[in-house]
Amino acid sequence: MTKSLFQRNLHLPLAFTLLAGVFFMPLSGHAQSTDQFTPQQRKEIVSIVRDALKNDPTILEDAVIAAQKARTQQKAESATKTLADKKNVLNNVLPTDGFIGNPDAKNVIVEFFDPRCPYCKKVLPELIQLVKDDKNVKVIFKIVPILGENSVLQAKAITAAARQNGYVVMMKAIMDSKEEITEDTIKTIANQQKLDGDRLIQDMKAASITQALEDNVKLLRDLGIDGTPALVINVSKIIPGAVSYDTLKTIIQNKASDK
Repeated sequence: MTKSLFQRNLHLPLAFTLLAGVFFMPLSGHAQSTDQFTPQQRKEIVSIVRDALKNDPTILEDAVIAAQKARTQQKAESATKTLADKKNVLNNVLPTDGFIGNPDAKNVIVEFFDPRCPYCKKVLPELIQLVKDDKNVKVIFKIVPILGENSVLQAKAITAAARQNGYVVMMKAIMDSKEEITEDTIKTIANQQKLDGDRLIQDMKAASITQALEDNVKLLRDLGIDGTPALVINVSKIIPGAVSYDTLKTIIQNKASDK
C-alpha cells in the first residue's frame, strides 16, 4: 500500500512526541499543538503510535518518565527564579514573621511551617537548639496554614502575636498545647504568655494578617514546595521535610564554606 507524504516523512519518535504533546503540553509548554494537523493526519499519528505501543509498551513508560523529568526540571528552574526574585522577602524578618537567633547572623534559615503539622513540631526543638549552639545562625518563621481551618485559626493567632512581640512564645505555646485550639483557648494561652488576649483576638481579624498568610502560601507554592516543614537555607537551598539537628548543622557548615 502506498504511504501518504505525511506517513513517509514522519518518523515514529516524532509521531509519538506529537501525540504525547496532547497529554504533556501543560508540563513542558513546548509540545506542538495537534490543532496544526488535519483530522486525517491526527488519525495517522494515533495509528502509528498505537501500533508502536502494541509492539513495545515501554515506550509509554519512557514518555511518562520523560514528562516527569521535564516537570521536575521546570519546577527547579521556577524555584531558582523565585529564590532570586524573593531574596529580600526571604532574607529579612517581615512584621508578620517570627525569628530566633542572632539578628545579624550570616546564615539564614527560613522555615515554612503549619502549626498543626506534627513534623513541624518535631523540627522546632532542633532549630531552637541550633541557634543556641551557633551564634551565626538565624531562623525566620513563615506560617503556611495548609492543613485546614484550624490551621488558619492558629496561624492568625501566632501572626497577630507579632504585634505584641510575642510571635515565638505564642507559636511555641500553641504547638506544645494538648488542648483543642479555639478562640477561647487562644485567649487563655495569650494571657498565660503575658500578652493581651483580648487585643490578640481582635488583631487576628485584621485584613493584613489574612493577606500575610496568603502571601506565605503563594511563596511556598512558587518555590515548588508541596508540604511542611520546608527550609530555605541562605536563599539558595530548599530542604523539604523534617531534618535532624546533625543534618542541619552539617548543611549550615557546608553552605558557610561555600561563601
